[in-house]
Amino acid sequence: MAAVSCQFTVDLRRPGPSALCEMALPPCMIGSQDEQAIFINYNRGDSIDLFQLAGSPAFQTSIGDRGFLSRRSIFARVSMSRMTNSLYSVAHNEDFISELPDDILASILSRTPTYIALRTSILSKRWKNLYKYVSNVTLSCEDLLRGTHHGPHSQTAVYKLQRYFDNFHYGSSRIRFVSLRCCIKKPCGHQFEQLIYSLGNLGIEELHLWLSCNVPSDFAFSCEYISQIPSVTFLVLGSCLLVAGFSEKFSARLDRMLEGVGNGSVSNHKLQTLELRGVTLLPGSLEFVLSTCLRLRSLYIGKCETPSKLCIGWADTDLQLKSLVVEYCRGVEEIEIYAANLQTLEFQGNKMVYIRFDQAPLLQSLYLSIESENMMAHVFGRLAKDVSSLKSLTFDCKGDFYQESQRLMRMGGIEKFSKLRRLELNVNCMPKTDLLALTPFLQSCPLLQEFHLNVYDPTYDCGEAKEMEPAMDKLPHRYYHLNLKKVDICGFDGTENEIEFLLYILKSAVILEQMLISSSAKSYRGYGRWWELKRSWSGETFEVIQSRLQDEAVSSIAQLIFENNVI
Repeated sequence: MAAVSCQFTVDLRRPGPSALCEMALPPCMIGSQDEQAIFINYNRGDSIDLFQLAGSPAFQTSIGDRGFLSRRSIFARVSMSRMTNSLYSVAHNEDFISELPDDILASILSRTPTYIALRTSILSKRWKNLYKYVSNVTLSCEDLLRGTHHGPHSQTAVYKLQRYFDNFHYGSSRIRFVSLRCCIKKPCGHQFEQLIYSLGNLGIEELHLWLSCNVPSDFAFSCEYISQIPSVTFLVLGSCLLVAGFSEKFSARLDRMLEGVGNGSVSNHKLQTLELRGVTLLPGSLEFVLSTCLRLRSLYIGKCETPSKLCIGWADTDLQLKSLVVEYCRGVEEIEIYAANLQTLEFQGNKMVYIRFDQAPLLQSLYLSIESENMMAHVFGRLAKDVSSLKSLTFDCKGDFYQESQRLMRMGGIEKFSKLRRLELNVNCMPKTDLLALTPFLQSCPLLQEFHLNVYDPTYDCGEAKEMEPAMDKLPHRYYHLNLKKVDICGFDGTENEIEFLLYILKSAVILEQMLISSSAKSYRGYGRWWELKRSWSGETFEVIQSRLQDEAVSSIAQLIFENNVI
């Protein structure tokens, strides 16, 4: 089946982001053939190619098998450098773009930088108001002041923002996503309030608000602003001071709200996810947010300046928080959690802080990353006593595991995680690191079903298999892991110590189903982020690993998978 191609160009000055979008075709583009589709490809050159194809096989072949497209769908890959306001047709002199309905054109504009979408308003009378119907808006100081005599971060930007969103309001359109990165100073506080009011009328669902482009900001963002945008379900706030309120009247209202939390007199709104990034939390601000956002499900606090005691909730709160992430915050020394529904907690910092878990009875998943060498003793000591409900535990560790175990023995022994099902260790190897010294810690998790070990040692080059004498005086005594089914080892170098450790697992996991051994290092870095370092074994190392581990498992159903990433 032959593809019919036509081209048009529209004026742009910068390459925009790449994106894929799916939208309905107008009836005029659907013929009597079995299936039809339109593929819009915005090249980095001059043109936009439209391919009208009959039949999905021809369509798939023509664009490199991007998947099946139904007869009423358009896929557009937007990657533009310039468009001109001339429309011309190569095939049959037909103007396909003019036949597209406004909602499709607006959807295409939503995939372009917002300042470019604004410029299309000068193309023709039809395009004049199309930008008002885009669903995604991203703007910065540079976008708002481009081509003006003002400085790159002038306060004039906030005035332009207000007028821009007022136009959306009067155009009765709805914006789902807004990202603003704009320098805002104290003198324009009143104008900023008007901007917040304008945003509150647009039905925005996700808002990213950065109050400084390139330097720390001292602009005070009142918690009251959050309640003025009641439709927001996802809010990112960055580079500002978070304050409970500005006036005595506002402070009195906060006191009354906190007093009434227990009897349910405080109303809440739709906010479910809140991210605070580079924010200075002034006293009372976080408490105010939590008191007015009782439907909050996820809270992220990253690289913020906080009070020494960070309080998440309070006694008898109705907070619905299920996920809490605190990363590298300055000033925090203690975290007190009052969240009866909290299930996931992640903490990263330069040092360990005291965390009170007793008011988080449903906590099931914990991730810890602390730049210290005594995490094993902390986790299998005090933490095991404090969080008995844990089912999944991930933490970074380094140091001498044998010395850590001996230290715990002197303190009363290694504590058990009686309910733990999944354990993941990110190990930064040191000269005295002995993986066999991990065995008593594994034995303290009797219900363990999954074990993930991510090993990173910058001194190894993944060449030939290396010899390393165990630091322990003898191999661990015989112990059977009755529930262990899955084991993943990443960053495996093939050292004698590593092989002995895997042999221990193969000979003690009686119902083991799968063991994955990978040459590449990979580890979790918090808040859905992963780090990976591609490495590969030499041919000789690969043969040594296979010959030493094959047919050593006591489980008759165990499957060994070797993953050698060739670089």
